[in-house]
Amino acid sequence: MASETNAAEISRRKEIFGYCMFDFANSSYTTLISTVAFSRYFVLAVVGSANPNRDLYWSLAAATGHLVLIMISPFLGAIADHSGRKKRFLLWTTVQTVVACALLSTVAPGAIGWGVTLFVIASVGFEAGYIFYNSFLPEVSTPETMGRISAWSWGTGFIGGLLAMLACGPLIRKPLIPDGQVALDPAAVTDWRLSFVVVAAFFAVFSIPTFAYLKEHAPAPGTERRESYFTIGRRRVAQTVQHLKQHREVGKYVLAYLFFYGGIETVIKFSAIYAKVTFQIDDAELFLLFLCANIVAVPGTLIAGYVADWIGGRRALVITLVGWILLLIWGSQAGSVKAFWVLAMGIAIGMGATQAIGRAFMARLCPANRRSEFFGYYLMAGRIGSILALLLFGVIASGTGSQRLAVLWLVPLFVIGLGFLLRVREPKAP
Repeated sequence: MASETNAAEISRRKEIFGYCMFDFANSSYTTLISTVAFSRYFVLAVVGSANPNRDLYWSLAAATGHLVLIMISPFLGAIADHSGRKKRFLLWTTVQTVVACALLSTVAPGAIGWGVTLFVIASVGFEAGYIFYNSFLPEVSTPETMGRISAWSWGTGFIGGLLAMLACGPLIRKPLIPDGQVALDPAAVTDWRLSFVVVAAFFAVFSIPTFAYLKEHAPAPGTERRESYFTIGRRRVAQTVQHLKQHREVGKYVLAYLFFYGGIETVIKFSAIYAKVTFQIDDAELFLLFLCANIVAVPGTLIAGYVADWIGGRRALVITLVGWILLLIWGSQAGSVKAFWVLAMGIAIGMGATQAIGRAFMARLCPANRRSEFFGYYLMAGRIGSILALLLFGVIASGTGSQRLAVLWLVPLFVIGLGFLLRVREPKAP
């Protein structure tokens, strides 16, 4: 009996390890493709630093990927719940992301259309994977440990992002445009493009434990197998819409998430560009800054997860959103590079804490038999908010020439999100 208990505990720990390793692996993408490397390569090399609409182009590229996700995410979640094959769908989206990420190395300066196309394919695969990945959280945790395990995976993700940056560091530390010049450095362009292949390899290799150890707990249903996945997805989505009155707290929280996640995603997409353009931080210092931010974010995120399990997910989320509001107001006014460093550390902690707590809170609200489907709506809402926030930032920054003003305009998104969150009731413990 004791040996069976030990075997079950070892199996459970392996599952948690596999779950956390996916965040470790895919953080190479968020850190280097969405934030540090490809975002700057696209703006400075592909579009061109002299183009006044460079921020708008990047906003449109990111928004296009989110638009595709809005159309498909509820269907993907519904299909995953019906088929009981979340891990298989997660594998497919991972392969899509890895291949598209590697192909980003073929995007030459001036190839805006090709760059946007590959980035959209990669981002759709990456974000769609979260529908299936997030729905595993209740299966590898309990209601009492959900917050901390979600935080463990986010914290592990920051470590993964840190190591991915170190792996790509020799390739992206050389400036694309040398100081005092206006032309691109061909050698630097080659190195930066090679870094996208390194990211793809990192993602592929370190996601292997996820597919080795993570298990499908929900049994695959034995009915309606003759129907196409599209028909199944459409019917399940229609049923969910009809029964939303039974899940009002989910609806209210998803609405809150729409607003505050849009602000977070915009900060992720533009943080490196904001540092470079507004604060004139050089590439070497920016690299060091993001390394430090990832290090600081690990303990901050872990502590936030334990706090959420202690005081409740909603209260913990309220605290983080108030923190975001204060940080963005300060960030729009900060005048020195030292102040930006402090700001970046706070944002790194806020980013990990808010998303770790938010994911666990959503998992507690979801009905057990529709987790993937409801996480599909969760993802869809976040991407609607992201489109609005990204376009808002891009239009204001391009139209006024002030990224500071664009940052300030993100504050109302967090205020509105906070308002809706305060209307959500904390789920009762089972």
